[in-house]
Amino acid sequence: MDLLKLLIWNCRGAGNKTFKHNLVEILRSHKLEILIVMETKVAFSKMGNFFNRLGFTASTIVDPIGRVGGIWILWDTNHVNVRASSVGPQVIHATIHKEDYEEWVLAAVYASPNPLLRDNLWTKLEEVADNMEKPWLVAGDFNDYANQSERRSYSTNQCSTRPQKFLERINKCNLLDLGSSGPRMTWTNNRQGLANTMERLDRALRNED
Repeated sequence: MDLLKLLIWNCRGAGNKTFKHNLVEILRSHKLEILIVMETKVAFSKMGNFFNRLGFTASTIVDPIGRVGGIWILWDTNHVNVRASSVGPQVIHATIHKEDYEEWVLAAVYASPNPLLRDNLWTKLEEVADNMEKPWLVAGDFNDYANQSERRSYSTNQCSTRPQKFLERINKCNLLDLGSSGPRMTWTNNRQGLANTMERLDRALRNED
């Protein structure tokens, strides 16, 4: 049985030549069936033909507001069916169906840097968790880290309660971290020396099913 192959990519801009070149190279190696692109910085209308040529002929879209945010789910209809059930600026929920597989639910997350808006996101995720009866994958950029080892910074301005609150939210949703390989930190402010901060903001969580 073939595995379903998907990529969740916080690309920090989808309209440039580097993104397009890198995506083509990834597709040559991995034959993706589902692609989730976040922090796109451009409207999907400017990219639709490009994705169609790559075989991603169906999509569910939340465009960025200005150059902030954006979640695009694209898929190859020859191999998989994706049915969106709720669409918002911080999360898209969709049921994934592939022949010979049990249906499961994907939550593609791009959490706001605003703490109050993130609270709204987690309130909605907890509501979904209370009624979830299928395998559930919650993945993307959570704009939060789970412990101090997931943050490297010379700044003394660190909130010790922030990771604890994040873990409490994960636990309330009965989610487990799938772990990762490669670089531990997934985000940097790109500053040099003592001004540099790195954090693990991206992760994949799943329920028991």
